[in-house]
Amino acid sequence: MQTYRFSIGELRIQLKWPSERFQVILDSALDAFSAAADSDLADISFTVTEPYPIDFSSYRELFSSLPGGLWKAWKSADEESYIFSLHEVLTDNSPYRIAVADNTIRKIEVFSPDAGRKSISPLEYPLDELVISGHLNINGIGMLLHSAMVSLDGRGYLFSGTSGSGKSTISELWQAEKEAEVLTDERVIIREKDAALWAFGTPWHGTAGVHRNKGAVIDRIFLLRHSDRNELKRLSPIEAANRLMVRCFPTFWHKEGMQFALDFCARIASGIPCYEFGFVPDESAVNFIMASLVK
Repeated sequence: MQTYRFSIGELRIQLKWPSERFQVILDSALDAFSAAADSDLADISFTVTEPYPIDFSSYRELFSSLPGGLWKAWKSADEESYIFSLHEVLTDNSPYRIAVADNTIRKIEVFSPDAGRKSISPLEYPLDELVISGHLNINGIGMLLHSAMVSLDGRGYLFSGTSGSGKSTISELWQAEKEAEVLTDERVIIREKDAALWAFGTPWHGTAGVHRNKGAVIDRIFLLRHSDRNELKRLSPIEAANRLMVRCFPTFWHKEGMQFALDFCARIASGIPCYEFGFVPDESAVNFIMASLVK
C-alpha cells in the first residue's frame, strides 16, 4: 500500500491505496498541505479499496443534494457506518464514487463501482469536503466556512460570503497589500486552539487560486456584499450567527452534528466582532478596512 499524508486545519489525514492496482490522481493544491511521513497517527484515514457491491437496501437515505447537487448520505441499519454516494447530476441511476465511513467519520473506504478502472481521484469534490466537514461537526471540533482569509500582524480576518459575493475579488485586492498575507480565497476551517478561535487556510480555493497551509487567531469577521460605497455595519450576535450558518457546511444529515454547527456559529458570533461589509471592488476597500482596524 502506498501512503500520502497531509494536514488541513491541523487535522492529520492520510490516504492509502494499492499502487499496483490503482493510479491515484490528486489535486495539485494538496501539495502545500503535505505532511512528514514519520507517523501513522491520523485523525482521518482514507483507504482506496478494490470495488465491491453495496446493497443500498440495507441503508436508509439521510440526505440528498440532488438534483442540484452531486451527493447523497446514507446510514447503515446497525447505525455503525455511513455511505456517501456521488452521482452525476443528469444521471442519478447509480453512483460513480462511493465512500463508506465509520460513525465518527475517521476511517473511510473509497471505491469506484467500475471494476475495470485503473485510475481514481479518491478525494475529488465534493467527497473530501463532505468527509472533513462531517468529521469536524460530528466530533465537536469545528466547522468549514465559505470565507476568504487575510493574516495581518499575526491576526486573522475573515471575509465571508456565499457564491458571487466577492471572496475572490477581495482576496486579489488584499494580495497587493505588502503587510498582509492571503491564506485562502474560498474556504476556511474554524476550530479552537489554545483557548482561542483560529481559522486555517484549506486547499479548496476559488478563482483567485489562493491556498496556504497556515492559520491565525480570528480577530474580526466581515460578511461581504457588493455596494457602491465602502461601509461597515456591526451585527448583533444573533444576526451574525444566522448569517454564519448560511455560509457554513453543516451536517444536515446528522442531528447532533447539526446542533453543534448551530451552537458553534453562536459561539463565534458572541466572541468575535462581526460586521456586514459593503464594498467597492477596488483598492479603496482594503484601505477602508485598514483604517477601521486602527480606530
